[in-house]
Amino acid sequence: MRKPQRFTIAERVLKWSKLHKRYNSILIFIILIIALVLIVLSVKSQKNVPVEAVSKQDNAINLTYLGNISMNSDIRKNGLNDTFGAIKNILKGSDYSTASLHVSKFSDDKNTNIKENISNLMYLKKLNIKTLNLINSSVDNIQARDLQKDVEGKVGYNFLTGNGSNPINSKTVQQNVKGKKIATVDFTDVESDYSDPLKNTTSISLQPKIFMPLIKKLKERNDMVVVNVDWGIPDEKHVTTRQEKYAHALSDAGADVIVGHNTVLQKIEKYKHTNIFYSLGNVTSENFLSKNKQGMTVQQKWDGKKSEFLVTPIKSQGGKITKSTPSKIEEIKLLNNIKSDSVKLKKVKGGYQYES
Repeated sequence: MRKPQRFTIAERVLKWSKLHKRYNSILIFIILIIALVLIVLSVKSQKNVPVEAVSKQDNAINLTYLGNISMNSDIRKNGLNDTFGAIKNILKGSDYSTASLHVSKFSDDKNTNIKENISNLMYLKKLNIKTLNLINSSVDNIQARDLQKDVEGKVGYNFLTGNGSNPINSKTVQQNVKGKKIATVDFTDVESDYSDPLKNTTSISLQPKIFMPLIKKLKERNDMVVVNVDWGIPDEKHVTTRQEKYAHALSDAGADVIVGHNTVLQKIEKYKHTNIFYSLGNVTSENFLSKNKQGMTVQQKWDGKKSEFLVTPIKSQGGKITKSTPSKIEEIKLLNNIKSDSVKLKKVKGGYQYES
């Protein structure tokens, strides 16, 4: 009687594959479902920690500076009150606050687009943001101008800075805050190799012949001048020589606070009388899969002469803003990005503090 012939290893594998082939797609589907459930449970279990607000004093002005805000359709699906819940208290307690908002494209229809963007702007106004710098890389010049005109008609004052890269266009926001005059102006480095030409429609060109006389005049008429700058460098963590040169020139012209707007965090510097935040990163990230979900809030308590700053790291988590609680390694990376020899950051419960 002949012994049955043994299968080779290759034949065994082939036989096993045929037997299980019909089950493979079912197994993959089950694994995907389990993975999605675990992701959803993980997101729901994450706590969104609010940013601690600095205390209020009668003889001091509380100012808040924020980075880039995006409010596209995906972000709005989460519910804006939930998305911005972690920073509501610091804005509510602010006498002055400023941020940058990306203009979003919701529709090819001009009227729908303007209506949705106005809704975003008015929501941020309701949160007590006193002035906004618009970043535009999605709609044409006419829509950008109509949007600004309609918003300020509703608000009743110059709520939006910028309004064109033409040297003649030098629109600023000047406000009286607890007896002090605070001016806000926005510039874009339109000559940056990375700058999107469409951004030029909503800000003033960062050119010395434009900003030097403008800031000098603002400083003569105001107690504080706050400058928002879009450097036109999306993902560069290190401050470039060009950024530093222009920031110091802005300081020499009379800027008291410089708030930079890139997509990532950059260092904090004290130069002469000026506090420079080269980039505060993102408050909310436009791309769901983006790695650039980190930012900082800056709260300043100013008595007219001296200031105390509280810098708090934040991040987007599950479509919502939360105070960041970095691990030891993450904290080292964070501090390497933001610290400088000119600023002595002290770790406190709410974040990092320094005096100026």
